[in-house]
Amino acid sequence: MQRDGAPVETANNPVNDPTRPPDEGLLTDANPWPGDTALPEGEGQEILTLYNDEAALNEKRVALLLPLSGPNEELGRAMRHAAELAMFDIAGDDFVLMPIDTAGTYQGGQAAAHQAINAGAKMILGPLFAESVSGASEIAKAAGVPVIAFSNNQRVAESGVWVNGFVPEDQIARASGYATTQGKYRFAALLPQNDYGRQIAGALQGIVSRVGGSLGRVAFYAPGSESLEQTIRDFANYDARRANLRARKRELQADGSAASQRALKRLEGVDTLGELDFDALILPATGGELRQVSALLAYFDIDSSEVQFIGTFGWNDPGLFSEPALKGGIFAAPDPENWKLFSDRFERTFGEQPPRISSLAYDSAALAAVLSRDSGDMTRDAVTNPNGFVGVDGIFRLTAQGRSERGYAVMQIQPDGAKVVAPAPAAFDQVF
Repeated sequence: MQRDGAPVETANNPVNDPTRPPDEGLLTDANPWPGDTALPEGEGQEILTLYNDEAALNEKRVALLLPLSGPNEELGRAMRHAAELAMFDIAGDDFVLMPIDTAGTYQGGQAAAHQAINAGAKMILGPLFAESVSGASEIAKAAGVPVIAFSNNQRVAESGVWVNGFVPEDQIARASGYATTQGKYRFAALLPQNDYGRQIAGALQGIVSRVGGSLGRVAFYAPGSESLEQTIRDFANYDARRANLRARKRELQADGSAASQRALKRLEGVDTLGELDFDALILPATGGELRQVSALLAYFDIDSSEVQFIGTFGWNDPGLFSEPALKGGIFAAPDPENWKLFSDRFERTFGEQPPRISSLAYDSAALAAVLSRDSGDMTRDAVTNPNGFVGVDGIFRLTAQGRSERGYAVMQIQPDGAKVVAPAPAAFDQVF
């Protein structure tokens, strides 16, 4: 039986036309989310899937590689549930989803990929972590089986192995491009001194040049270290700006004129004097680290009302929205309305709110189901349809180099939460 209500659709005509939006099977009046009647019996129960039976020649088998044991078992289970929702929404009766445990390790990724290929998988979805992706991709490439991974680490992307996570470099590019439309062109960056920070640093010059800005100072800090305060003090050029203020006050006091006295009055409550050499600051930190860094930036007189703070999707955290130092900061994110519809349905089905990245499993499983349903073609050429696809997280497409490209909205932190200030684009010519 064919199931209708596909939340991910592919363009019917694979012509490279970037002005044409992908075919949408998501969130329209004519095609809303499938109702509860589309869900499997036993709502809230894990769907049992057998994948070690005798492979039928015409069966379309797709492996789902996730950490189903170990410290990330709960996350893996939620992503499995999300993929199963996609399967019941759109897949034909000949589509078989095969969940396989990677335990979140390199060796686990290798073993899971072996098991998937031996079971007749035509495509592999996952793994989640870059280490597991590296292990699985070695096996899958040798067998000619495409891999759509959930990682956001572009270092594991290559031909035939797609990184379909929320890539931070692309989020920074989208938010930075918006900042230039608001007159902010002089960029700086404050990055953690770790692999993540170095990864961002390697892409910054290209990102800023692409959006029409110029990149000035880039500084690294050691998260949680005793040197953090001094690093940010130096980055803010605080001592020199403080000295400028004191010198100016001495000049005005020595002058003694009425105009000088008025100028002195205006300097009351001012901590520093002199402009910064940047008006946009890229801050990819998240969570408690971002709270600490942003508070120090404010203490050393880098004001978010004058400097545009730019973050990543990791800023989409209600616990950060009340931070005064982040007020007005922007970050790129998938359309929040789509996510709410998906998360509400997930909760109705499985009795709990899904982790944010579970939508990656839904969209990737739906993509595989669409390809198997429409043409039965799960090859690299089908996966890299230049017109792209539409899912819970908006438009996305996969490139021949193993990368993903997404259409993000731009969100701004405001007193009552994060609000969309630039909607997610509907076609790729508006994105890249």
